[in-house]
Amino acid sequence: MAASESPTSPATRIGIVGLGKHTFHTYYNSLRWAPDHDVVTAVDIDPEKIAQFTKLYAIPRTYTDYNEAFEKENLDAVLIQVGHKGNFPIIRAALEAGIHVFVEKTPVLNTAEADELIAVQKRTGAFVMVGWNRRFTTSYLMAKEIIGREEFGGVRAYQSQFHATPYDEDAFKINHIIHHFDMARWLLGEITLTHAQHVSFGDRLHAYTISFRSENGAIGTIQAASMLDELYPMERLELVGDRRNIVIDNVKGLVYNRPPVRKEAFEPFALEDTSDALVWNQSHGYYPRFTNHGYENELHYFVSSIRAGVEPQPTLEDSRRSLALVEDLDRLLGVASPRPIVSAE
Repeated sequence: MAASESPTSPATRIGIVGLGKHTFHTYYNSLRWAPDHDVVTAVDIDPEKIAQFTKLYAIPRTYTDYNEAFEKENLDAVLIQVGHKGNFPIIRAALEAGIHVFVEKTPVLNTAEADELIAVQKRTGAFVMVGWNRRFTTSYLMAKEIIGREEFGGVRAYQSQFHATPYDEDAFKINHIIHHFDMARWLLGEITLTHAQHVSFGDRLHAYTISFRSENGAIGTIQAASMLDELYPMERLELVGDRRNIVIDNVKGLVYNRPPVRKEAFEPFALEDTSDALVWNQSHGYYPRFTNHGYENELHYFVSSIRAGVEPQPTLEDSRRSLALVEDLDRLLGVASPRPIVSAE
């Protein structure tokens, strides 16, 4: 592939593997923002899902066998949305075919599977980008920019809450809590877990508090529980710096609190541009074209990167470190981690 895209570069040929709800409602529509590309095929083992998908979206050819699709369709890239238990053999087959991969988090079951795929990737030269959408979410990108300012003084304390509807315990850790770990790593640098607590209130009702320290000296606490209805506000992040903080509520609102100017006047009558809180709210003028949840941004970035011959981030190697933190959590809690799934040759 050329090092940079030329004006006459052909459209990027993309396949989709896995036609579940997330693909149906989110990923295909988010692709419309990506540069010149064609979705030429879709794959799912369930013919009913294929029928539902193609009833709404115009896909030239469909398959129930991803190996057949990879062999026949001359793909440049594939979007994989099967789930952490089933992604491994599909990613490996794509890499062996020289196809670049975008895989929704969580990419694989554990670090052992990640290590095997990283070795295949290095041998074949194909790229793997993992879809940690919060790295591309508007409010969190704003927060990352703010904490990089000299005035913020670096992050000193970190607190996040990320709740969910009732959830199977193992899946909750690897599909849900892992978002906490990846976002903390992205914002703070590498982290080390120092303490964890878990309590269960019945079937699929679990709560965790997890403490950590970052390589830059910040301390943090993560709270996650599977006890809310998924329609409730579920997500909150606070980053504390030098006499200021950032609070993000449920993705779509950010407040940056700064030290106020101290005056002798009885009360303020005007906003101070350099000291009063800065507030961002989602613009409803974008609706329904843009969600601010990062999916449009990450797919635009992925396609743009592979068209330019540049490895997109975050890579599988990067994502392995977030997977390792889930395994560290299990060790802190005295839980055996799941064994790798051995795929059929």
